[in-house]
Amino acid sequence: MPVVPEKKALTLLEIIISTVIMSLVITGMANIFLAGKRHILHTRSRMTAGELGRRFLDPLQMDVRQDEWFTNGNCLTGDGSVGCDTTPWSPDGIVSYTPQYEISRLLVDAQNPLGRLRKVKLTVTWNELSP
Repeated sequence: MPVVPEKKALTLLEIIISTVIMSLVITGMANIFLAGKRHILHTRSRMTAGELGRRFLDPLQMDVRQDEWFTNGNCLTGDGSVGCDTTPWSPDGIVSYTPQYEISRLLVDAQNPLGRLRKVKLTVTWNELSP
């Protein structure tokens, strides 16, 4: 009687298990790529905001002149952001960056409690794009 070789084949259970494992691996890889893309977009927005901080602070150099210190419309004259340009700016037409100035007087000494020194804190806010 001749010997019939056994046929080697995959069972349905092996196919289902390998499909589940492969789908888990692909899902994990997709999540890694999406997280990387989100991180890149966030970092790009932060770098842009840092560069724009200089754009929003540079005009204040003109207000530092001593002969114009107490003139009206000077951004650094008041204790608030009166006269400062706070209009939103959008370099790419998609994300809008909005500056907010917080200007305060610094205490110099006891004879001059409200000195002529000012501290400017610039906060740039924006809405990030979702990937």
